[in-house]
Amino acid sequence: MSSPAEPLRILAVNHHHPQAPVIGAVRVARFAKALAERGHRVVLLTGALGSADSGADPAGIAEALAAHDWGRPFHLACPPRPAPLLAAAREGRLPRPLRRLVLAGHYLGHGGVFSDWRRGSMPYWSVLAQVFRPEVAWGTFGNTDAWAIAQGVARQSHCPWVMDIKDVWDAFVPCPVSALVARRFADAAACTGLSQGHLDQSGRRFAIPKTAVYSGIPDELLVPTAPSMPFRITITGSSYGWLEGMMAGVGRFLEGLPREQRGEIVLTYAGGEHELVRRMAEGLEGRCGLDIRPFIALADLAGLQRQAFLNLYGRVVGQPGWFHHKLFELLSADRPIATFPTETPEAVDIASACGGDLSLCPDPPALAQALERAWRQRRPQGGGVDRGALAGYTWGAQAARLEAVLSRAAGRPP
Repeated sequence: MSSPAEPLRILAVNHHHPQAPVIGAVRVARFAKALAERGHRVVLLTGALGSADSGADPAGIAEALAAHDWGRPFHLACPPRPAPLLAAAREGRLPRPLRRLVLAGHYLGHGGVFSDWRRGSMPYWSVLAQVFRPEVAWGTFGNTDAWAIAQGVARQSHCPWVMDIKDVWDAFVPCPVSALVARRFADAAACTGLSQGHLDQSGRRFAIPKTAVYSGIPDELLVPTAPSMPFRITITGSSYGWLEGMMAGVGRFLEGLPREQRGEIVLTYAGGEHELVRRMAEGLEGRCGLDIRPFIALADLAGLQRQAFLNLYGRVVGQPGWFHHKLFELLSADRPIATFPTETPEAVDIASACGGDLSLCPDPPALAQALERAWRQRRPQGGGVDRGALAGYTWGAQAARLEAVLSRAAGRPP
């Protein structure tokens, strides 16, 4: 898909600073970068990285915009206005009844519970509207204040705005105020979502065109690696409370192996739950090797996943529309994948279309069976994932989908 003949001026809004060490910082920052690489002018408006950030002088933003190299996004970090009571409520430092009252009051009065960040961004709205003059704004939920900022700048700029849904609405917006909050944002021109499941569940409140735009994978993950005999079981990402069942399945699998084969296997984890995984894996000591680490770079994690005879992850089951982006990274490793305890039909269909080997493991015996099969069938080369199909899920390919949505909203031919 080619870019429009003339570049779009796009405002992208996300609460998390691009350098924040959280997954929520990635989606909008990477798409902002990809859109800039496609020739568009992009301002990325986020929260500040830390409390010491006092923010840029609004009077200097006009000069900075004029001098900016538009081969990359212009980043505008906006610190929040002080709101001690609201911050205490968000962080759970108030008694429960008062906390609920404060949060509900902010949803009803302001449409969100990060209104301190929205108010901190407001001095820049008129500068963006008058100097940058966006043709379309794109804000991600996240939280509804990112939508409010995109909506507010769009109104001052007399341009449309597009909502993005990267988190599940029902998990963050209380049911009693949900309908009222949704009505505040009914003027969006279109809606994008992290997955079709997000659009079906969280997007059902908005009668506007909807398009799934998956968070991408780096192009380098598509490059095959040299064949090697896999020996790891990796656990990727948050466990969402399923570690006990996972460890029971791994233990059951190991019990069925000869001692010499157990010695070849290494259970591997790298991420934020490393201390928890270490404790939960104590019962496996002596039965297999353990390689448990804190967060590592994505390229290093991909290397571990390509050494696995099975890549395992846990899934959130309380929210039916919750999509786990890690599926694409694991497909690129081209090794068998298991999810505990289940997956959505959307994820199963994507894995099938890409030629992936995905097992749904509702209990420890099912996981042990998936491990036994993967161990028995392991081989140096991958399983033959369709890298052409998987290429449709890179940041660049998905940015083209996003570009088409934003172009239509701005009245440009996609």
